[in-house]
Parts: sequence; C-alpha cells; structure tokens
Amino acid sequence: MEPSPPVAERINTVRIVRGTPAVTPPSQAATEGIEAAIGRVLGGRYAIESVLALGGMGIVYRARHLAVGRPVAVKILRADLARNTEALARFHREAQAAAAIGHPHIIEVIDFGHSPEGDAYLVMELIEGIDLAGLLRREGRLPVARAFGIVRQVADALSAAHAKGIVHRDLKSENVMVLSRHDGDYAKVLDFGISKVIEDDQGRAPITLDGVVLGTPHYMAPEQGSDGALVDHRADLYALGCILFELLTGALPYDGKTPMEVMYKHHHAAIPRPSSRLTETCIPATVDALVVRLLAKSREDRYADARAVVDALDAALSPNLGVARWRSRVAVAAMIAFGSLVTAAAWRSSNHADPPPVVARGLAPVSPPLPAAPLPTVALREAAQTVLVAPVIDLPVLVPPTPARQPMVRRRQPRPGEATPEGLKASPYR
Repeated sequence: MEPSPPVAERINTVRIVRGTPAVTPPSQAATEGIEAAIGRVLGGRYAIESVLALGGMGIVYRARHLAVGRPVAVKILRADLARNTEALARFHREAQAAAAIGHPHIIEVIDFGHSPEGDAYLVMELIEGIDLAGLLRREGRLPVARAFGIVRQVADALSAAHAKGIVHRDLKSENVMVLSRHDGDYAKVLDFGISKVIEDDQGRAPITLDGVVLGTPHYMAPEQGSDGALVDHRADLYALGCILFELLTGALPYDGKTPMEVMYKHHHAAIPRPSSRLTETCIPATVDALVVRLLAKSREDRYADARAVVDALDAALSPNLGVARWRSRVAVAAMIAFGSLVTAAAWRSSNHADPPPVVARGLAPVSPPLPAAPLPTVALREAAQTVLVAPVIDLPVLVPPTPARQPMVRRRQPRPGEATPEGLKASPYR
C-alpha cells in the first residue's frame, strides 16, 4: 500500500479586515484558568470533569448533568472574549443555528446560558469519536468508498442547514467528528460559531460586517477569501470538496506558509485532481470529475446544492454497487437451485420410495394412514378367453339424504248400501 502524504499543518480560523489576516489564538490570560474550571458546577446542573479541547472561541470540557447523570460537552467562551459583543453574539448564534437545524449528522445542542461568575456556556451532546484530521493522522488516506460514505453524511447535514438558510462557513476536517458504529462510520458536523444566516425570518441583522472575511484559509472558497458578503451555500460545497480531496489523498489541495499564499492559490492555481497526487493507487475518473467540480473557482460551476452532491456521490459508486448486488443475487439463486436438486435426488433414492410430503401452511397435521387391507377382486368376462381382474374399492358415496315420503294409500270406495267408514270424508285420498 502506498504511504499517505503527511497531513499539512493547518492555519486556524482567521479574521481578515481590509486584506490583513489575523489569527486569534487564545491569550495566556485566557488559558491560565482552564484547569481551574474543573470541579465547578455551571448553572447548578453541569459538573465540569475534564478538558476535552481548546478552540478559537472557547474551551470544551467534559461534564455531567447532575439531574440525569448524562455525560455532556460544555463549551465555555474564552474569558478575553466574554466582554466582546460580537463574540457573544456569535456564541449565541452557534447555539441557535445547531438547534434550529436539528439533523442527526449535526451535533445536538442541549442548553445555553450564563453562569453567576459571568461565563457564557454552551451544552452539547458528548461525542465519543475522533475528528477527520485525527483520523487521517492515525490511519492515513481513506479508500474511496469509505471517504464517500463520510462526505455523503456531511453533505446531507449541509443540505438540512442550507434549507434553514444557514451557511457553516468554517467547514473543515477538524469540525467533523467520526464515530465508529456497527454499521460503519457516523459523521457529526460541529462548530457553527461563524455560521452565516442568509434568510433570517426574525429580522435579525447579520453579525458579519461588509468587508470582513472569516474562515479557515485551507478550506476557503475563492469568493469567501474576497468578501464575506458574497458567501452563500456554495462556499460550503467548496470546503466539502477540500475535505473529500484530503480524505482521498491524505493532503490538502492547496498549501502555503501564510494565509495569503494559501488563499492566492485558491484563486489562481489550477484545480488538482486526486489521482494526480497518487502514483500507485487508481482513482476512477468519475471521482476526479466530482472533486474538480466541487473545487470550481466560480460558484456557478459547482453543484447547485448539497442534495445534488449526495446524488453525485451515489452515482459515482453505483456501478460497483450494482455489480456487488448482481453477484450476491446470482450466488443466492445458485444456492437455492443446488439445494432443490439435492433434495429432489434424495427423495428419489431407494431410501425414500414415497414422494416428499407436502405441508400446507395453516392446516392441521395429517395423521399417518393405517395399513391398507388386501382388496377383493371381481372377475369380469367380456369375451372368451379374456378375464379382467379389477379391485373393488368401497368408497363412501357423499349423497345428501333425501327426506322420507309417506306412501300413497288409495282407499276403496264404499259400495252402494254400505256405511262410509269414519274419517273417509276427511281423507285426501278418494
């Protein structure tokens, strides 16, 4: 097996104002109190147990709901952002966006609130899994079928989000968790912290100002790196193409030392095909074409929506799936035919002189017949020198009984001079 290329170091989510990218890592003051939060009880319900992850906007802890004992994940907004109005609004928007979508492949938001100490926190379901970036570091690039299965689930989640007018804007391998289940990988999309609401039916003003760009450069669509106001649902499809390219090859489609260099390549560099990055592994042309269309520079050249991506993923693997189904059906039919031949041959052997019994569903079992007595024979003479001997079988005649009729009695008429017997006049028989 060909060794996978090393996973490139990623630049975290950046904020760009007037062309100047600024990575916002947590300050030292914000990280000093990480361990101090362990043991606290937020809102009187959630006991903090351990640290799970450190993100750009907050720290994620493992906690337990005291009332029901359910393990949960609690995300607490960084202390240096707690007084930032825009950060608070985004933190609240993350809770609203994930809760509004309500999709099985999107992380479930359970609660949102503020502690008496002034901490804003977000309570989510606890996912016992690994993100795609960690999966690539552990296992290397994935087979085509497995990569397609994961990306299909993410595309399904994006379709639900876009239907609600929500654009993720920061879709990347670190924001997709994978759980191992008995039926395979199960993906969960995380972190709607910088999501964009395109159609807000509650009349809320957008959080992002014109000219401000948010996102992760390695997954940014060309229009997303130019102006945040141009971003729509097709920017998520571009990021999905970057993830699919990464899963198939183990490397990002574009890389660079600075955010500006990476974004420049998204704008101007040729679109790479996954097969061009691998020398020994054969990637079908349909897979190359699908990835190239997702990574189109112009959003009009990409798929119309996430549902079209799901259909394209299914169609790309349908020939292989069809051959597998055909082989399975042929094997089953062959086994049935072979079993029928063996059964028929066994019943025709000397050990089974009688034909196999026929069992009718829903009928009572039939008791075995009694041994038959020798049948008498009758000789019939039809011609000279010819005698036919035929068995006489006593078969019951199923004839409905005929009601008995009274015999007709005709009485003698009295002679002249004789007295009429009593009751003769009343008799119907004259």
